[in-house]
Amino acid sequence: MRRAAWIVLLFLPGALSAAGPPLRSSRLHRAVEAVQPAVVKIFGVKGFRGVYGYRTGLIVDKSGLVLTRNSVTLEEAPEIRCHLHDGRRLPARIVREDRRTKMVILKLLGDSGATYPVAPLGDSETVRPGHFVLLIGNAYKVALGKERCAVNVGVVSAVTPIAMRSGLARGAFDYPDKVILHDAMNNPGVFGGPLADLEGKVIGISGTLVESRDTNAQVHYAIPINDLEPFIDDTVRRPDAPRLFLREGADAEREQDRTPGYLGAHVLKGGINRPTPAYVDRVDRGSPAAKAGLRPDDLVLRIDRMRVKSWRSFVRMMSRYHAGDEVRLTVKRGEEIKVLAIKLDKRPKR
Repeated sequence: MRRAAWIVLLFLPGALSAAGPPLRSSRLHRAVEAVQPAVVKIFGVKGFRGVYGYRTGLIVDKSGLVLTRNSVTLEEAPEIRCHLHDGRRLPARIVREDRRTKMVILKLLGDSGATYPVAPLGDSETVRPGHFVLLIGNAYKVALGKERCAVNVGVVSAVTPIAMRSGLARGAFDYPDKVILHDAMNNPGVFGGPLADLEGKVIGISGTLVESRDTNAQVHYAIPINDLEPFIDDTVRRPDAPRLFLREGADAEREQDRTPGYLGAHVLKGGINRPTPAYVDRVDRGSPAAKAGLRPDDLVLRIDRMRVKSWRSFVRMMSRYHAGDEVRLTVKRGEEIKVLAIKLDKRPKR
């Protein structure tokens, strides 16, 4: 009878079994071990009317910045407590908010000078339907101390925009960009937790269970990590920045104006099935890029602190900046690494 019970458990959809030594050497186990230490169990969230008072976060900087999903229950929490992977229990407070993605960043308090483990971030642009994923979080409120967070295995169903209803009032969640839809078993305590690939890299942050406004089907989704990197990067770079994050680092007036920034550099395009690095193809004469010294054949490695993983990510990331913003491009020129500070302009009229 005991043997039969183990067989049933191992074949439950979404269950990650601890069946003994073979799993310990597996790719799946290594992926979990790469992410688990940076996963934080969050308590103190104000629960009411069936809304659970716990959730999950992810440490995104060694100084103790924790990314999680925002909600009114978190905003109104009298206190926020974070339980770390090693059993430490620390208070935290909200220091930054991104209303577009409904995410916040918490700061761990009470352990001055400490450093914290950070999980590696992946490239959500490479995620495709059929890819296996791991959803890690504080499911069912069972991990109160050093216990490991729950791990569920799933498959990506689609990477697509979707019209969603969310929240107690089933209001619209008007997120305009693509989200990762998956079938890894979700739970209110997992909201804000990491969605990782089998390489142990975080590719998204879990949102709440939502309904499609088109089909009324309930779906599990995650915000792609590439969409959250500007928020993370700006908070790390400017710890004293205003609480409300204005995307691309623009001030309120430019955020309303939304004049696209003009760089004047063009990268080689190609590689449908395999990401192509962001090599500069040409630079417009007299452009901000030309004035800063960017040259053809330069390989763009970073925009500010964000990694540029392909020509597509370069185009997407640059599209988020406005005229007047200053960006720092880290490029490789031959065997030399250069950092170029470039102030973007308005696109010239032709």
